[in-house]
Amino acid sequence: MDSIIPFVNHYITEIVLSAAILSLISFLIVLANYFRTSKILRKYKRLMRGSNNKNLEAMLNQHMDRLESRLSGIRDLELSIPSMNSRMNQCLQRVGIVRYNAFERMGGNQSFSVALLDEKGNGIVLTGLYSRNSSAIFAKPIQSGLSTYDLSNEEKEAIDKAFQSSST
Repeated sequence: MDSIIPFVNHYITEIVLSAAILSLISFLIVLANYFRTSKILRKYKRLMRGSNNKNLEAMLNQHMDRLESRLSGIRDLELSIPSMNSRMNQCLQRVGIVRYNAFERMGGNQSFSVALLDEKGNGIVLTGLYSRNSSAIFAKPIQSGLSTYDLSNEEKEAIDKAFQSSST
């Protein structure tokens, strides 16, 4: 310990000057860190304030709740698709119509046959026969494009048109 005191006394100015420089450098580092930290804090506070003075956490929670609600709705829709597809196969999807003149010299293609069929070719054929004195409408059931009743050429043509209309 006796040897340190003379050394410190001899180099006291250099030691004090070195300590002052190190203190100044430390002060500058602290000052730079203070400004950086305050800048980050300002950004953080602005971010946490969010829109309409809500903080970011509340906004994220609200967004997550809405997202979960939408996902639940999408899952419900996905579960209902098979049911809707099976019901849709039974809906009217194929239509064919043929207009013709059922009676000679009666004028103007007033008679008609209309085929109304679902995806599998099930449905009905409506035939309307028009004459000057009367008119009549007939309905015949169709299963897989065929009927248990005799079909006229026009009714067969209407069924063919119905099948062609769904393939385009």
